[in-house]
Amino acid sequence: MTELRVPRLTCRELVELLSDYLDGALDPLESARVAAHLQTCPECTAYLVQLRATIGTLGRLREQDIPTPILARLVAAFRGWRGAG
Repeated sequence: MTELRVPRLTCRELVELLSDYLDGALDPLESARVAAHLQTCPECTAYLVQLRATIGTLGRLREQDIPTPILARLVAAFRGWRGAG
């Protein structure tokens, strides 16, 4: 039986997949490719640690903690992003 060889992810490809990886939204093959890359790339592993810390910090942020002008810009940006999809 021949094992299927899957191309290794580049760091750029990994960065594009990390949000879905953290959400558990990747298929098993892509998830395995991400995990394999992380085992051999300290820079991407550090990026993953930073991303998890950012998500954790932002998850504790309350709407009233955000200055009104910034909140308005964020809402407008996401409203436009949502409509573009």
